[in-house]
Amino acid sequence: MLASLLKRLLRRGTNHPSGTRTGPAARGEGAEAWLEEALRLQQSARHEELFALCESILQRKPQNVEALQLLAVALCALGRSREGLAHLRRVTELTPEVAEAHANLATVLAATGDAEGAIAGFREAVRLRPDFGEAWNGLAALLKTQGRYDEAEHCCRSGLNANGHHAGLYHVLSGALFEQGRVDEAIAAVRAALAAMPDLSAAHSDLVRMLNYVDAREPAAIFEEHRAWGERHARVLTEAALPHRNDPDPARRLRVGFVSPYFRKHAMTFFFESVVEHHDRRSMEIFLYADVAQQDEYSERLKAYGAKWRPTADLNDDQLARAVREDAIDILVDLSGHTPYNRLLAFARRPAPIQITWNGYPNTTGMMAMDYRITDAFSDPPGMTEALHSETLARLPDIYMTWRPPADAPDVGALPAFGSGHTTFGSFNSCFKITPELVALWARVLQAVPHSRLMLLTITSRGAEQHIRNLFAGRDVSPDRLELLPRMTHEEFLAAHQRADIALDTYPYHGTTTTCFSLWMGLSVVALAGPTHVSRVGVSLLSNLGMREWIAHSRDEYVDIATKLASDLPALAATRSGLRQKMLDSPITDGARGARALESALRKMWSDWCATR
Repeated sequence: MLASLLKRLLRRGTNHPSGTRTGPAARGEGAEAWLEEALRLQQSARHEELFALCESILQRKPQNVEALQLLAVALCALGRSREGLAHLRRVTELTPEVAEAHANLATVLAATGDAEGAIAGFREAVRLRPDFGEAWNGLAALLKTQGRYDEAEHCCRSGLNANGHHAGLYHVLSGALFEQGRVDEAIAAVRAALAAMPDLSAAHSDLVRMLNYVDAREPAAIFEEHRAWGERHARVLTEAALPHRNDPDPARRLRVGFVSPYFRKHAMTFFFESVVEHHDRRSMEIFLYADVAQQDEYSERLKAYGAKWRPTADLNDDQLARAVREDAIDILVDLSGHTPYNRLLAFARRPAPIQITWNGYPNTTGMMAMDYRITDAFSDPPGMTEALHSETLARLPDIYMTWRPPADAPDVGALPAFGSGHTTFGSFNSCFKITPELVALWARVLQAVPHSRLMLLTITSRGAEQHIRNLFAGRDVSPDRLELLPRMTHEEFLAAHQRADIALDTYPYHGTTTTCFSLWMGLSVVALAGPTHVSRVGVSLLSNLGMREWIAHSRDEYVDIATKLASDLPALAATRSGLRQKMLDSPITDGARGARALESALRKMWSDWCATR
C-alpha cells in the first residue's frame, strides 16, 4: 500500500529549486541505465532486487535523490517503513525547496500513523508549490479523516483556486460537505469530480450513496443512477470473468465469504457478529476478507468464533478476486454496498458462483454481477421495490439482520421529563440525514408540544452547526429549543440518551444502528414509513418489536404520534422501563434465530445454482 502511494507521487519526478528536472530526460542515457532498471523493478514489485540496486548506487553516490526515494519505496513495500522514512527525510534535507520531496514524506507519514507530521509535510509542500494539487488533496483527505471538516473544506477550496480541474480535490470536498450535512452541495462537488474524471469509481459510488439522503428524489431516478454505475465501472469486468468450477453438490458443506473494511467496532459489526457466532460449522465454513488496518477486540472475537481471517488491506480488487477464487468460495457476501472503501469492483470480477449484498447499504448495487440482495418483507414489501433492484430480493422471515446489544451500555434512566418539566425529543442520527423537509416536520412536532426541546447529534464543525441552525431558523424554531451535541465517544453517545424522552427517526433515510441504540436505552421511536428500503428500516425494527403504533404513514400522523407520546408521561415512563426487555424478547436481538434464517436462505440459493448445472 505504501509503495503504491509513493509510486503515485514519484511519477511527478523530483524538481530542484532552480526548476531543473533531475529525471531521465535531463541526463545522458548511460547515467540513466540504473534508474530505468530501478523503475522496471518497482513496477514489477521486485522489491528485494530494487533494494539491492539502490543500495549499490548509494554506496557510490550517497546523496543520489532518486536512489534514496526508490530505496524508500522498496523498504515500505517490504514492511520496513521506519527505515524508508529515514531516507525520505534525508531527501527533504538534500532538497528542502522541492515540494514533491515533502509530499512524498508526508504520504508515508500519514500511512504509518503520524498524522501531525504528515499534515506539516503537506502544508510545506503547498507553501512551496501552491498549485500542487496532489499535496492539497493529501492534506485535505487527512484532515477529513480526522474529522476536521472545516479545515478540509478550506484546503480543497484553496487547492481548487490554484488547480480548478483536480478531480481528487472535488471528491474530498464532497465528503467534507456531506459530513457537515450539506448534502446538496456535496452532490454538486462529487458531480464536478466525475466531470473531471468520469472513471473515478469511488466518487461515483459516493454520488449514488448521497442520493439516498436527498428530499424529493424519485426512487426510479436513484435506481438509474445506481445502474449507470454498474454499466460504467463493473460490466466490462463481469463480461470477462472466467467460469466457476465449484462442485455443484446441493448438500455439501458450503464455503461462504464475507467482505468488509469494518470487521471491528463498527455499526456493521453490531448486525454481523451473531452470524459468525451462531453459524452451523457442520454445514458452513466462514471466511472473512478483512480490509482492516487496525484490529480491535471485535476483530479478535470474530476470529475466535472459528472464521478464517483473510487480511486484504494490501490487495487490490483484482488480487482480492483471485484470493476468493483460490479459496474456492461458493457464496460471497458484500457488506458495504456503495459505502466508502467498498470492494464492489472485486465482486464485478465474479470470483464466486453466487454473490450477495447485505447489511451495510440500504439500496441496490446496480451490478449485474450481484445476484441477490437480502432483506425482509417489512423493508421491501413484495411487489413494491423489485423494479428498483438489479439483484433478486431474498426476504428473510421476521427481520433481515439481527442486532447484538452492547455490553457496555448504561442502565436505562428515569424519564427526564419528570425532572425537567418539559419533553425532550432526540435524534442521534448523523447530521447528513437531516434534510430541509425533515426539519419542517420536526418544527411541527415542536410547535405541537409546547416548551419541548430537540436534542441533535452533530459534529464538531462550524459549517455543520451553522447549517443545522439555519434550517431550523427558517422554520421559526427558537435557538433555545435546540441542543446540538458535538462529536463524542461511544460511551458519551449512549449516556446522552438518558437526557431524551422520545426519539424522532429521520426521513427519508431511516436510522438502523441508531434506532436500535435508542430503543435499547428506553426511548420510544417515531418513524415515518416511505416507499423504499432506505425509508422502511424503522418499519422493520418497530414491527418486529411489536410497536407498530409508532409507525406513521403520513407527516400528519408522525406529528400526532409524537404529540400523543409526549402527552402521557406515566405511560411513556412505563414503556421506557420495559423496552430493553422487550428488545431482548424480540427477533431483533435473537442472533441464533437470525443466523439460521440466513443459512436457510444461502442454502436455497446454492441449491438453485446447483440445479442449473
